[in-house]
Amino acid sequence: MLLSAFIDKEIFIGKTPRGIIKGVGVSLKSYAIKYLLCASPNAPRAIFAVPVNAIEEIGENVRLSRLRPVFPKRCACIFLRLPVYSSEGAYLGSLQDLTIKNFVATTLFTDKNVIFPISAVSGCTDAILLKKEQPYPLGQRIPTPFLSVVTEKTEGVVTKPVLRAAIKKNALIKLTLSLPPFSIDSL
Repeated sequence: MLLSAFIDKEIFIGKTPRGIIKGVGVSLKSYAIKYLLCASPNAPRAIFAVPVNAIEEIGENVRLSRLRPVFPKRCACIFLRLPVYSSEGAYLGSLQDLTIKNFVATTLFTDKNVIFPISAVSGCTDAILLKKEQPYPLGQRIPTPFLSVVTEKTEGVVTKPVLRAAIKKNALIKLTLSLPPFSIDSL
């Protein structure tokens, strides 16, 4: 599913329209989509956030079980058309779309055909800033869906013991492809 499929969909509580989806709030630790950033139909930017666990049904529009607006905490608020910059300050284009699988963000696309994993995002407010690419994966965060595959411990970063455990479990390639600049979809 793509973020562009969510944008400008109306949200309803029962049969009452409450707003339009303008963006999403993504956790930069687990890459899970935590919030729908919504606004009234006339507002250009989001004015309230709704937790994703309030979604009851997604179809032509989005139905919520409850409307309890929250303040988005510890997440990157991602909207389409935000400018994207590398760690060196090079402009890479504006955000065209975001791939979403089971409410987990995976890949971002720009209008200049630059594709990068969500794990490469360092921060996001008025623009999306990318992390400096690591030549070797030591110290990189492991995406949450692969933690249980690689190690029984809850280590969130790649260390030598994590690499050894991945080798023992025959999951080194899967672990490596889950880290930037690769994508697990290339399997």
